[in-house]
Amino acid sequence: MRIIIPSDGSASCREAIRFIGERAKFMREKPVVELANVQYAIPESIIDRFGLEAVCAVYEAEGRAQLAECTKTAERAGLSVETRVLYGECGPSLAREAQVFRADLIAMGSRGLSPAKSFFLGSVSRSVLEHSSLPVLLVREKGLPERENMRIALAADGSDYGEAAAHFIAEHLDLFGPGLTVDVISIAPDYVSLAKNEIDGVSPASSKEFFEKESQSAWENAVSPVLATLTAAGIDARPVKREGDPAEAISAYANENADIVVMGSHGYGRFKSAVLGRPRGGALRNPGARDPPSRGSADLTFKRIFC
Repeated sequence: MRIIIPSDGSASCREAIRFIGERAKFMREKPVVELANVQYAIPESIIDRFGLEAVCAVYEAEGRAQLAECTKTAERAGLSVETRVLYGECGPSLAREAQVFRADLIAMGSRGLSPAKSFFLGSVSRSVLEHSSLPVLLVREKGLPERENMRIALAADGSDYGEAAAHFIAEHLDLFGPGLTVDVISIAPDYVSLAKNEIDGVSPASSKEFFEKESQSAWENAVSPVLATLTAAGIDARPVKREGDPAEAISAYANENADIVVMGSHGYGRFKSAVLGRPRGGALRNPGARDPPSRGSADLTFKRIFC
């Protein structure tokens, strides 16, 4: 497995490295890991005044200094790593480098956050996810699960991305453990509340029963194909039904029952927005970009999930 880890020397970054090092202990083959440091885009005015070569040398030195601490963490975690300094906006730069490196996964840490918002991440995480067509693993700053077989909560909403997440799990049992368990959680739509005016009309009892059946059917349609993919791979999986706000329901369940959440990048819009936060814009220059190898667009789209 080839993994790229965005590395800025922060405690959050080091936690992601330690997580991969811990999981590597259970892998049959050690992962190939690259630590990538992203420096801010170089302003044109600075380049014009001092020259591109001189400015890049300063940025390279800064990036290497940050990578040095991360490399020590990787060595202590038993990982052998490659390193690279990039320039530009984090999301596009890392997405491009991940393709050049032919990564299977981007693993990155969350930032230091208060307990009340510990499930929320910032604009860098969102930018990487939105620009990358690879799976993205987000590691929080909390105790690492020491067990070989992880407990996974897979959030499904009936889209193809739920099945993509299931396929990713099935294809990377080394990462999650051969005896992992997966709870496929889906939020049943509250059709009863949405159709309250009709229910309060001529035949409230029959209308309520109809919308309750529709809600149950929607939930079953969301979890059934995901369960089929997992069970076909020999994975212990079970369906979990919840109601209410997706962000609150999924995070509450995961906090009590899972080591990791896996879901499609385009599923549960409100939940994903809550987890990832708001994006930032900006035009940046990347003088050290490498051309990625060509890959099929269907393959890239299918794998857009995050953990």
